[in-house]
Amino acid sequence: MSRRTLFRTTGAAALAGVLLSQAGPSFASTDASLQELIDRRRLVLTGGRSAADIPELAAQLEGMGKTAEKWWTSMDKTTARTSLWSDIPLTGIGQSTAATGNMGLHFNRLYDMALGYAVPGNPFAGNPALAADIVAGLQLLSSTAYKPSTKAAGNWWFWEIGVPRKTVDILTLLHAEVPEALRTSLLAAVRWFAPNPNWRGRATSLAETGANRVDKSLACCMRGILDNNVGDIALGRDALSDTVRGGTNSVFTYVSSGDGFYADGSYVQHSYLPYAGTYGVVALAGIAEIIAMLGGSSWAINDPKRTVLLDAVEDTYAPFVWDGRIMDTIRGRAVSRQREPDYVSGFGLISAVLLLAPGCEEPYRSRFLALAKGWLERCADQKLVGHPTQSLAKSLLSLGVLSDSAVVAAPAPVYSRMFADQDRLVHHRPQWGCTVNLSSKRIGRYEWGNSENNLGWYQGDGMTFLYTRQDPSQFSADFWPTVDPYALPGTTVTDQVRPSGAGAAGTGIPRAFQAFAGGLTVDGRWGLVGMDHLNHNKTLSGRKSWFFLDDAVVCLGAGIIGTGGAAVLTTVENRSFAAGTVPALRTDSRNRRMAPGDAAVQLKRSLHLEGHGGYVFLDAPGVSGTAEVSVVRRTGSWFDINSGADTGGTTDATTRDYVTVTHRHGVDPAGSGYAYMILPAAGHSTTFSQSANPDVKVLANSAEVQMVEVAKEKLVMANFFAVGTAGGYTSSGPCTLAAHQTGDKLTLSVADPSRTQPSVRITVDGSWATLVDTDPGVALVSANPLVLEVQLDGHGHQKNLTLGT
Repeated sequence: MSRRTLFRTTGAAALAGVLLSQAGPSFASTDASLQELIDRRRLVLTGGRSAADIPELAAQLEGMGKTAEKWWTSMDKTTARTSLWSDIPLTGIGQSTAATGNMGLHFNRLYDMALGYAVPGNPFAGNPALAADIVAGLQLLSSTAYKPSTKAAGNWWFWEIGVPRKTVDILTLLHAEVPEALRTSLLAAVRWFAPNPNWRGRATSLAETGANRVDKSLACCMRGILDNNVGDIALGRDALSDTVRGGTNSVFTYVSSGDGFYADGSYVQHSYLPYAGTYGVVALAGIAEIIAMLGGSSWAINDPKRTVLLDAVEDTYAPFVWDGRIMDTIRGRAVSRQREPDYVSGFGLISAVLLLAPGCEEPYRSRFLALAKGWLERCADQKLVGHPTQSLAKSLLSLGVLSDSAVVAAPAPVYSRMFADQDRLVHHRPQWGCTVNLSSKRIGRYEWGNSENNLGWYQGDGMTFLYTRQDPSQFSADFWPTVDPYALPGTTVTDQVRPSGAGAAGTGIPRAFQAFAGGLTVDGRWGLVGMDHLNHNKTLSGRKSWFFLDDAVVCLGAGIIGTGGAAVLTTVENRSFAAGTVPALRTDSRNRRMAPGDAAVQLKRSLHLEGHGGYVFLDAPGVSGTAEVSVVRRTGSWFDINSGADTGGTTDATTRDYVTVTHRHGVDPAGSGYAYMILPAAGHSTTFSQSANPDVKVLANSAEVQMVEVAKEKLVMANFFAVGTAGGYTSSGPCTLAAHQTGDKLTLSVADPSRTQPSVRITVDGSWATLVDTDPGVALVSANPLVLEVQLDGHGHQKNLTLGT
């Protein structure tokens, strides 16, 4: 087998070698029995040993016991009961959306109780009375709620994914305690509502994709293992490869449209959203668990394309991890979930990678362990090991790699990466990182629905996420329930009032109207993206660009036109702080202490936010309006932004102070613009010097072309939204262009984020006359003037070429 054939044949490598420093169960390296597969699954769910003697896990173990006790003591144990808990009645099951959500919560609580019973060292471990009440609770649900032929009212996910996953895991944890008849009944319901993981429901009209396919495959394998139905085990395994449709929706195959992994590292779910941070993590974790469970058995995964998944760890997931956190740009509506901040999603990824690593051949195994250890060590403000949102088994995984001196932590990345198939670029510097939410005809503005992400209207309209090591919790410390949803950093919006999405049925991903969204990178060091912006009701339009440099992000806006009678504003920054902790500011070098309620301060040239960085307003064509800074105290609740049945937040009020920098364009502007530079993690001396003499010169800022030059790097970067000429370059149509001179060579990079043309012609001024090197599809049309024709791939991917004199 080649080094990329990869998965070892034993389950021992994938479990005992990572979860525990002590060996745990010894799994067969040949054909494992079904009981051995159940034992493997229990090990993944429980950790397999008592953690009572591990100080780092004491609080987590105690919390697990308290949760089990909470649900056990509040459980209705009377003979006349119709629900197990009075606050989540099952009245209306089969007809009511609310009852469906409550059914899901019933299984969640029983699962928490089952963990209390099954996890060694837990105060309730092995408690026969607890086991008896769990079994009685399962019997009630099997008799009244989750049973074959019941109408699947409300959200389909509970019936086909959420409840089946919890059911098979509870039956695994209490395998010896649940009577065979009850187990058979519950698994019959699982088969009824999700008979085939390849398809949605009981029909074959809608094929499952991505994380949903993986979730169903895992439940299918487990139901087969639990009741000796070997056909179901094979069905679940083969669904990962979509053998029934020749691999069309295989999770081990690159896709060129729709859901799944793309060759450029993108991951899309729900057809239109970058979703590696939530659905993608679920998919990776589920596959890792299936591999761990089935290795060394007759049903081990043997798809020859499974390296697609392994490459995704470094190509898809790792670029969007900031010191253990998954950037919110790829987390979709999960940003509104109180119990799932960015670091919790990050810990889910770390656990999946750690579970996957030991079953892989080199070099994947070592690289995965190094990545995970680096993420864990750099997440300094959060104690991921033992965190109450994580399972004990996952904490043991992390403790194992942290204590392994043979594993050298991978350093934080320093690069710029473009993901054209999901309209995202991510930029990592030594002390900061940045990414932007773009939207287009292909990629949605945001996702809402099932009362989640109720105020997310403008998340895809250019929201700019800036991460620094001075402020790691910016987007996890109650940012989303308190931030002004009309003032997300980087967005240009109107002040028109919009309704909350709370209470709306189903889910939705509103796509943008325009085609141009995307960009390219230069030498893996710099990058640029642009977006042709037309707002949700077509009353606001404009062209927006972001240029990612070594020490700065330059932001340009041009051709901003409003027609709806509303005021238009661009939010330069909206930085969150705990109430009363706003740092000192310097506005145009004047020291200030600002507090909520103070009058806004007009800005002429610069703002410095002590300990966080600077903002410099640049000289550029087309700029109009005024910029100001204010400090605003905002209060909200997680329930305001997420009132979902199983993910809803609390109604507790939370308060944060915001330093808000706003460029106001006025009511119905007719061609307004902006130009500013963000200096992340910079000191005041840098802000002051850049304000006086910026390294960046804006060469163009119009509705046709936005272009900047960094003279010291001999670098020019531009977005052409249409035919245009600027800075010695002419484009025959929309494209992104970068030119970097080194010695007597000029390297050009070209992409078409609009994907609207088969080729584009670039005319270059100067003494360049020869085509020295090029990617396929580039031709020299003319030497004087120098004209190049670049064939485009229809996916926005860049072409690179080098010119000589």
